[in-house]
Amino acid sequence: METIGKSKIIKRIHKAALSYNQYLLGKTYMFVYDNQFVEVLFKKSSFLHLTGVGTKLNAKDFHTHASRNQLRPGEIFFSNEHPFDLAVQKTACLDNLYKLTVTDSMITTDIVTATFSYELGVTNFQFIICLGDDVNQEGRMVSNCKVPYSFRIENIHNDKYGELHEVTHVFMKNTSNKKYHAMTFGDKNSMKDLPEEVLKKLDLKE
Repeated sequence: METIGKSKIIKRIHKAALSYNQYLLGKTYMFVYDNQFVEVLFKKSSFLHLTGVGTKLNAKDFHTHASRNQLRPGEIFFSNEHPFDLAVQKTACLDNLYKLTVTDSMITTDIVTATFSYELGVTNFQFIICLGDDVNQEGRMVSNCKVPYSFRIENIHNDKYGELHEVTHVFMKNTSNKKYHAMTFGDKNSMKDLPEEVLKKLDLKE
């Protein structure tokens, strides 16, 4: 069995950063479910919270170091708040996070973990991203979108969820743009049945 240490975890984080940058960074995804929707944007500052490691770097610097293949063993640590075992699990799957935007997924409500509760999340039952409000350092709302707060691999039993809703469509835009230009998941033939509020946000390119 392979021995996992800091160097292996750092290699995984470097790989995950490349995937995050390619598919998620600077983009906003709209997940449509049960005639509702949630918009999720992915920032540089979100990446650190998904890895499970502790660091004294600020979130943006951590992302920069990870993207440039420059993270060093002395820049990450593990603790009661950042357990080594969970970091091993999270970093093993983190480069697949983007798959939530292109394959079957579910919206979950009222997720209870060992440490926090979250109103919303997106899951494929292999892992889940827990979502929170898009706020600045002073706690003020920056947008109406949600951002990833946590990435969970550990088993969250059904009684730890509120409701589960099937995602029927996922749309993507560059965060700086007003409208969504691409559908990454869903049936185009059923788009006519989407809520008017969703349709107004679309300007799909063929």
